[in-house]
Amino acid sequence: MQKLDSVGTPAAVGPASGIRSMGFFAAFRRRKRPTAADAAAEIAPAPIRHLPQAVLVLGVALSVVGTAQVRQLLLQEHLQLEQTLLNEVRDAIREKLALNTALLSSVNGLFQASDPVERRQFTRFEAALASGDGGLRGIQGIGFARSLRGPELSAFEARVRAEGFPSFRVTPPGVRPRHGVIDFLEPFDWRNRRAFGFDLYSDPVRRAAMARAARTGEASLSGPVRLLQETETDVQPGVLLFLPVYRAEASPLAGAGSGRQLLGWAYSPLRTGDLITAALESVNAPALGSSRVLVYDGSSRSPATLLFDSLPGQRARAGGGSPGHAAVATLELAGRPWTVALELNARGNPPSWIPPEVWRVLLPGLAISSLLAVVVHGLVESYLATRRALASNEEAMKKQALANTVFEASSLAIVVANPEGTILRANTAFTQLSGYRSREVVGQRTNLLKSGRHDASFYRVMWDALLSRDFWEGDVWNRVRSGELRRHHLAISRVADERQNTRYFVGMLEDVTDRHAAEEAVRYQALHDPLTGLANRSLLMEHLEREVARCRRHGGGFGVLYIDLDGFKPVNDRLGHAAGDALLMQVAQRLRSTARESDVSCRQGGDEFVVLVPQASSDRELEILAFKLLATLQQPFTVEGSTEAINASIGIARFPIHGDSADELLKAADAAMYRAKGVGGARVGVAEPKHRFRPDPPGASRSPPSAAGNRPGR
Repeated sequence: MQKLDSVGTPAAVGPASGIRSMGFFAAFRRRKRPTAADAAAEIAPAPIRHLPQAVLVLGVALSVVGTAQVRQLLLQEHLQLEQTLLNEVRDAIREKLALNTALLSSVNGLFQASDPVERRQFTRFEAALASGDGGLRGIQGIGFARSLRGPELSAFEARVRAEGFPSFRVTPPGVRPRHGVIDFLEPFDWRNRRAFGFDLYSDPVRRAAMARAARTGEASLSGPVRLLQETETDVQPGVLLFLPVYRAEASPLAGAGSGRQLLGWAYSPLRTGDLITAALESVNAPALGSSRVLVYDGSSRSPATLLFDSLPGQRARAGGGSPGHAAVATLELAGRPWTVALELNARGNPPSWIPPEVWRVLLPGLAISSLLAVVVHGLVESYLATRRALASNEEAMKKQALANTVFEASSLAIVVANPEGTILRANTAFTQLSGYRSREVVGQRTNLLKSGRHDASFYRVMWDALLSRDFWEGDVWNRVRSGELRRHHLAISRVADERQNTRYFVGMLEDVTDRHAAEEAVRYQALHDPLTGLANRSLLMEHLEREVARCRRHGGGFGVLYIDLDGFKPVNDRLGHAAGDALLMQVAQRLRSTARESDVSCRQGGDEFVVLVPQASSDRELEILAFKLLATLQQPFTVEGSTEAINASIGIARFPIHGDSADELLKAADAAMYRAKGVGGARVGVAEPKHRFRPDPPGASRSPPSAAGNRPGR
């Protein structure tokens, strides 16, 4: 098998002690009793007589120049590694804040799907998020600060006291034009209880971030504050991340002019030390352990703006509050700039010192120069040529050894194949990832892990990219030796020779199954109702917008069934909220089992549901489905050993007859449902163009229309 081309780095040189220069030169100047050879040298030309001294001086000069170049290369390598590590630290902090913003977006989704949100519902929601793999690491908690006007404060305090907190009061006391009071904060431990009821809007630093979030509609990071959760032990600077939460769009019956209303802010109190430490743990770089990382608020680097120091007891090289030699970068986090500084090898010697490797270059150079000074001129050239050949061979061996070390020590699985797709070599990480031993892999085809989950077009795109751009990267499903399907991030590079002929294909794989599952879990929480598992309003609007775009492009229509339960509130009041939740879950199950597999069932909130029916060609088709749903909901329910009966009112709207946008269709179906409920309930109402209403005749809701007619009345 041919050896891979490798790329080496300048070899490091070792330490040595200094030399006594005067004594070294004196060895050539020391006088002895004259001999015949000395006499012959006296009459020789001056260049010949002084050749040993000239060679020695030249050797010393070359050694000094060489050591200076070695030191410069070491310093450049140090600075490059420092900058690379800084970029990884900066990206890790940005990704940690992005994950926190995604968690706050899921809180926003909860309030959009369930308004009002109950305290126990918020507790279950946070527990589901915290059960993920490290999702809340470094985050003090997840909460909701309610937006209140001054006159609303007394009613809010009374409501919270009625929920089981008799001593609750808003702090600091007093009525202000606007309040942002902490209503929910989980986990509700002893630290977070200290902040319960605090008016965040009363603090100027917090208020500035909250106002910016409400103004822009996006996440906003505050300046440094002392968190209310802090004690006198391990005090850390704190920041807060806010995301505005608006009330879901009002019902069409609420009247015109009802715009978005600010409910409050989903927010997270963040201890910067815990947060950045958790981010740094995700950086896979051994050099980070001996490096110093400092994070400042804003662009000024001073002790007053310092948020985090990974080595707080370490003295800065140049004095002051910032490292004397460091790579510095600024990043924008939710509308607020942070400055990150990194000092590589902060526990060791600064790069301004002379490394011991330099002495290992200088001393052998002087020794070799002294030997060359006593060798005849003709042998000098031969000796130098021999050394050059040996040095070149040694450098090639070092490069090959370095390539082999990097190949085997890499945490990424690496496999090398020839142009025919036969595996030539695989590293240890690949055997751990695939389950195959190295000797079992070599000689096999590159489709050894093929799962069958990808079609021919997928591999055609992959090979087109490899042949045109020499690179392809993406996620693939592979089947490892145990038979388990795993999701791998695969990057393939084509290695060509000087004539651009393919020599090798190098593939690098990383198992991202768990990370992909965690991302999907967060997305599921953000787009589904936590009680019933049905789609929430956000996911419904995605499907509606997609159907509108499809119908506008290809023609056709689709329908919306708006369902409101009749008689649910008495059951909920009589048996309690737990029984009401159980009843809602049974209703959701009946909707799923009755609707078609292609239909999308959604819980709007409370006891209202929506069913999206793609490919609905007529009102009649939607009426038949509506009567089926009505019939199944009229069947008795068993809740906590009690048989309960409820009913429903259903409104129907179809694109494009009753509306040419998602919002218009929902309004039309909602209006038809309320009109059906207004004539007694247990009815199916069909919206007309311009939202005229057609109620079904008495008794029609108890059986679907037959093929011969008997349609609901208009």
